[in-house]
Amino acid sequence: MTIKSNILLLTSALLLAGSVSTAVAQKSIELKYKLLPGDQFSNKSNIEQTIQFEAMGQKATLDQDMVFYMTSFIDSVKDGMITQRTVFDHIVMDQQIFGMQIKYDSQDSSTFDSPMGAEFATQMNKMIGAAVISVMNERGQVDRMDVSALGDAGDMSGNLNSGNNYAVYPDHKVKVGDNWTEQITPQESSNMTVNMTYTLTRSTRQQAMLSLNGTLSENLTNPESNGKVDGTMKGEMTIDRKTGMVSLSKIQMDMTMQMEKDGMTFPATVTSFIDTEIKKIK
Repeated sequence: MTIKSNILLLTSALLLAGSVSTAVAQKSIELKYKLLPGDQFSNKSNIEQTIQFEAMGQKATLDQDMVFYMTSFIDSVKDGMITQRTVFDHIVMDQQIFGMQIKYDSQDSSTFDSPMGAEFATQMNKMIGAAVISVMNERGQVDRMDVSALGDAGDMSGNLNSGNNYAVYPDHKVKVGDNWTEQITPQESSNMTVNMTYTLTRSTRQQAMLSLNGTLSENLTNPESNGKVDGTMKGEMTIDRKTGMVSLSKIQMDMTMQMEKDGMTFPATVTSFIDTEIKKIK
């Protein structure tokens, strides 16, 4: 075969592949969770966060890196409702504030004993092995979430699940370019609500890619909310169409809020970068 023939063959193949890709992209697809009892998923969330605040006339910056390793178990699927149990397996944190550093690793007991980290470790250790129970429908709308097993750390889990590791899907088929808006409140005790707009940016037979743009606001249904929350959330997600689960997500969250410490409240700005990877393991 001549070089010219090879080029023509390659060009034809590329054009055909492009035509197939375009056809898939233009086709309307249904997005929903297709899970079975016994399904298991590993979940790794990496959070880089900077918190700036002013207390008693002093400005401060807290930088922290957090990595959460979790396993999710699908316990039941009945009448369109999915019960999921997510267990915290391993947590790693690195905090820096006022020139001091606090390191914590749930699998390294030497990090439990530092003067600055002992109280912190006591609280975080309670999360290891504890489970968050959530019940949602096939679209991803959460009906209820039980974080009682986490004790005082429950609100951290709720905010960790504020739309970075699952998507809420529309009740109709969508094609590339379509968007829809959903309200996400992970739990009644959460301090914030997310109003999220999703856009389908690309679709293949195996995956769907979504862009996200959302606003953060105070959860007005929580009477114990500590103050105003205002911010934005943006990023992208890759969806496994076979299960409906998020396989990859990259989220940036920027917000202002009121923090509370020892009965005092003070304003803070928070910038977070959240990368999540979810894999089916069973």
